[in-house]
Amino acid sequence: MSKFKYLINGNEYEVTIDSFTGSVATLTVNGVTYEVEVQREKRTPTRIERPVVVTGAGPQITRTKPQSTAGAVNSPLPGVIKEIKVKEGEEVKQGACVIILEAMKMDNEIYAGDDGVVLKVHVQPGQQVLEGETLVTVGAP
Repeated sequence: MSKFKYLINGNEYEVTIDSFTGSVATLTVNGVTYEVEVQREKRTPTRIERPVVVTGAGPQITRTKPQSTAGAVNSPLPGVIKEIKVKEGEEVKQGACVIILEAMKMDNEIYAGDDGVVLKVHVQPGQQVLEGETLVTVGAP
């Protein structure tokens, strides 16, 4: 087991590599466990681009960051979906709670950014999500 600390965009992440099988690593990031595909490259980006490459003393970890789309309600931080408060086809108002996200042992309410209809719910209760991941898409009524 290897432990690392990363500072990304001013946010500190404690990362533990729990296991490594082939090109898949099981990591714990700030207490949340993920399975990620690992690429062994020597390149270090000067700025964060898509895909996001996090470098440090260990192997490089790559995850693809979702494209931001109009009406997308994205996760502001990594966590676990605790409750989905809306259904597809349901009308929502700007500021309405659409998801309860558990992160760092706290429940965080995630709100709709605009009035509209829930076009798609992209997650399920119990699912682990990363920062920036699309949770719900809200479109014009």
